[in-house]
Amino acid sequence: MSVIKVFRHYMEEQHPHLAYKDWKVDVRAISADDIRNEELKASIPVEFKKELTCWVFFYDGGASNVVYLLQDKQGLRDLGIGLLKEGELIKPISFA
Repeated sequence: MSVIKVFRHYMEEQHPHLAYKDWKVDVRAISADDIRNEELKASIPVEFKKELTCWVFFYDGGASNVVYLLQDKQGLRDLGIGLLKEGELIKPISFA
């Protein structure tokens, strides 16, 4: 499933009140060490901790609401998605 489809499905199922905001997206290569939220960091399988692709979805005026989608380095395997609201992990889903 494409990144956008995974994001849209997650938002419609878990956060329908935010689903139709004007979302923007950024993508970065990171390691698990770059992740500040300990609960999120602990959910990453050991074999992927060094190199990850992180999609970050955000909208204007929603600086405290950020949705992440973590994938393996090549972007072939989805590892998890969730909403970070003011640094707190809300309704995360692990695909690993």
